[in-house]
Amino acid sequence: MADEERGDRAYLQPPYRIPPRDRDEILAGLNLDLMWEYAAMIQYIQHASMLTGPEYVAVIEEELEHAQDEHEHSVILTDLIQYLGGVPTVEVAERATSPDNATMIAQDLQAEYEAIGRYLTRIQQLEAVGLYDSAQKIRNIVVVEQNHAIDLEKALGIRRAGQP
Repeated sequence: MADEERGDRAYLQPPYRIPPRDRDEILAGLNLDLMWEYAAMIQYIQHASMLTGPEYVAVIEEELEHAQDEHEHSVILTDLIQYLGGVPTVEVAERATSPDNATMIAQDLQAEYEAIGRYLTRIQQLEAVGLYDSAQKIRNIVVVEQNHAIDLEKALGIRRAGQP
């Protein structure tokens, strides 16, 4: 019965046609993004455990919330990679550590800036091949990453008001 069901679905084709080269480039980029999401989740958890001092209690809570968001982003990316015909990676990008509170937060902020840049590139790639729905999923992730960056900038005392 299971073989018959699979045979009945053999004619199903995805609603998109992506040139193989573009597809491979997009999948490689999405897997790179996934590696960095895994790393961000680990880094946030480690930093939350290492931050010390009463002035960092709220930051610790934010770091743990950010780690949960990065996990959610990983799930979105793995589903998207599989949907586009790829295999999600299990590799993790490099993590940054430090014994210094401000340095840890700055490391997290830099990672968010880099993630935003990668995702903006991914949106362009997806839209170039007509995958506007997939680009929207990435756009939703960028909004969360930008909110993380804003939180971290505030924790570091970075003010953008009055800057060109």
